[in-house]
Amino acid sequence: MDNSQEFQPARRRGVIFHAGFLLLSISASGGFLMLSLAQETRGFFILYLVGCIVAFLSVPLFAYRLFSLLRAKYTLDRDGLHIQWGLRTEDIPMIEIEWVRAADEMPYDIPMPPFSILGAIIGVQQSEELGTLEFVASDSNKLILIATRQKVLVISPGDTEGFLYAFRRFAELGSIAPIQPRSANVELMVTSMLKDKYARNFILAGSILSVGLLLIVSFLIPTRDTIILGFNSARGVMEEAPSERLLLLPVFSLFMLVADVSLGSYLYRKEGFRTASYFSFASSLITPISFLLLVLTSIILQ
Repeated sequence: MDNSQEFQPARRRGVIFHAGFLLLSISASGGFLMLSLAQETRGFFILYLVGCIVAFLSVPLFAYRLFSLLRAKYTLDRDGLHIQWGLRTEDIPMIEIEWVRAADEMPYDIPMPPFSILGAIIGVQQSEELGTLEFVASDSNKLILIATRQKVLVISPGDTEGFLYAFRRFAELGSIAPIQPRSANVELMVTSMLKDKYARNFILAGSILSVGLLLIVSFLIPTRDTIILGFNSARGVMEEAPSERLLLLPVFSLFMLVADVSLGSYLYRKEGFRTASYFSFASSLITPISFLLLVLTSIILQ
């Protein structure tokens, strides 16, 4: 007899939706960036650059939700239920589970959490009949409710009947060594990072440098029409560009800050990768410092 059984959430439609929206957002952001670089008029350059930033805003969210859905799983054994959803993990001892039922067997509707979309039904909702509902699900048509002493978890295994059968089988076997209840989510990870002086200081320094670069560029642009950003080796002259192009530097710096912090956050929670996460956080300083030196050099040369 198997000691544990793993169930994947219903994910096919959610993966298609998130991957499609992610590609659309990246394409739109890249398209606006290319259009901004092709503009000679100051107004249109800034307008397309703003469009690039707005289109990019949803990329980190949908990238994380896609990542969460792809690695999500529910694992049952006779000692308890283990939930993995992105950077979130939760262990529930079998002795703390009071009952398990499919949502379509309940005599009343289950309210969905706000901002629920296909593949990401995540969040907390209150129900008059059940109290606190905590959703870790992907498909509203395959919901299973798991009542504990503190809350009701709502999950969505692809094989709902198989999950219910496995739960009954493991519950009948009884628990030999009950697991300890554990909950680790993104909020707790962020709190832990903010308490870590190295992670906190690197992230804070990177953010201050990127914002500082944006402020310096904003004050510099009105003072001149053109600025030197490179050297044309073929013509042997320093090439000038409209001063508005300087806005590309803080925009790219902020993009790199998001990428470095995201990678560092992923490594931070993995055992044995704490030092690597510090290097990732520290790398967020490289881009804004390099761009600040570039701006100062271009000012000196002009």
